[in-house]
Amino acid sequence: MACKGVIILFLHIPYCTILGTIVGLIGIIIIGLCLRFRREGWQLKYYRIAYGNGCYGLSVELSDGVLSSLDSLNDEVNDFRKLCNASYITGVSIDDIARNIFSGGTPERFDLQELIKNSQNGQNPHLATAVDPDEMWAGGMGNLPVADDAVPALPEPSKVAYEGDRGVVVYKGNSSRLAEPFGEIGIRSDVPKTISEGELVVVIYKGEIVGYSTGNEVAGGLAGMTLWYLSASKVFKGCASLAPCIVTPESLPDPTSLKMNLTLTRNGEVIGSTSNITEHRRPPEKLVSAVVDHDVPAELSILYTGGCVKSPPMEVGDVVRIDLEGVGFVENTVIQV
Repeated sequence: MACKGVIILFLHIPYCTILGTIVGLIGIIIIGLCLRFRREGWQLKYYRIAYGNGCYGLSVELSDGVLSSLDSLNDEVNDFRKLCNASYITGVSIDDIARNIFSGGTPERFDLQELIKNSQNGQNPHLATAVDPDEMWAGGMGNLPVADDAVPALPEPSKVAYEGDRGVVVYKGNSSRLAEPFGEIGIRSDVPKTISEGELVVVIYKGEIVGYSTGNEVAGGLAGMTLWYLSASKVFKGCASLAPCIVTPESLPDPTSLKMNLTLTRNGEVIGSTSNITEHRRPPEKLVSAVVDHDVPAELSILYTGGCVKSPPMEVGDVVRIDLEGVGFVENTVIQV
């Protein structure tokens, strides 16, 4: 009888009151989840998705293997650059802007493994490079640690770069040379030996660090012949690849103690595998200064900070997989360019 009375009472409550109560409860749950993101230090990882026909979207991995679409809630938020711009204008952090958007509704969701499978098979939707940078830069000698007993044996130009105060960076081209996360990287036909270097990638917006990613910085051997060949050894088709995802400094305050793995597969057989920690002798901030100081920096650039892991010499048809703990991955096939 008590239950019957409750039901009768419920039926007499105005519909708008019930609806308002439900909406209020949903709002409380969403706010609680947003606060939980902060309290538990949940990492927001931003993925760029290609839908086809030149259309892209931006999603966030809020739970393992499930991406929640920001652009399904706000069609203006279809690129990480737009989040950077909104943060720059408002002073609100990138992650907080994303949280606010998610508080406005239920997003469309994607299965990460399905997107990876589509990327490998050339189908849509698939994972795209996290950003299309205006400029790419690569770190050089002295940014990563070298064994103490190896320093005296360095050639004099390398020793000067290693011991100097300034960060060492070289221009790497623009996004037209950049390979997709599962795309093709290049080896030059005029270079006898080319290797892959797995690197921490810094995303720079208007001169400031706004994110971290990972990628493959392809290193040709021309610069070893003479430094006059440095540009040719760094800038060519497929000279780098970039992961589909970015983590902000808010979610990852220190990217210099992460594990990175590189695996090179040839004809289905692993012929090289190596791991290392992303320890830096010069911090990323120092390297960014070397890119933007004394200049008018591009709106959005990426910086490969230095070869943390390296592959054996590559051949056409090889597949190189690079994973950076908690950040991202690339898996690229080698072609000749």
